[in-house]
Amino acid sequence: MPRELADEQASFERFAGGCVVCAAATAEQTFEHRMIQATEHAVTFCPYWSGTPYEILVVPREHGAHLHRAATDSIVGVGRAVRSALRAVNESVGDVAYNVVFHSAPYSSTGEFHWHVHILPCLTTRAGFELGTGVMINVVGPEKAAADLREALRRVEPDTADQTMTAAS
Repeated sequence: MPRELADEQASFERFAGGCVVCAAATAEQTFEHRMIQATEHAVTFCPYWSGTPYEILVVPREHGAHLHRAATDSIVGVGRAVRSALRAVNESVGDVAYNVVFHSAPYSSTGEFHWHVHILPCLTTRAGFELGTGVMINVVGPEKAAADLREALRRVEPDTADQTMTAAS
């Protein structure tokens, strides 16, 4: 199992409040500062732990450990949220390279997990500090990135404006 996935799975086991991904999505919706969009099937936000500029997390509302066992409507809804997020990235920062990473529990895993999607635009280069320490330097705060992406999403998908969150004052 890849180290990042193993670390993520261990964080689920350490978290005492239920599901750590559900808790993060709920908190982001409550405070709205880092929200991009909330739909019937997915919550999209820039996580407070963003390691790269404009990093996005898409969380399905339906809690489930395995992508391959998710309901079709949940998968379609998450796919639409990913498409909207990528449109917002393109509108906000231009036509840049990006990575879309699906995190799902290992096939036979029965432990606590919540599948989700990371979108990582390639806007910076890891250098000596990041490579030497494993600590990422993010030059764009997640609150600023989310505000930029919300505004971009309003321009490219005006019909989803009622699903797009506004930052709390």
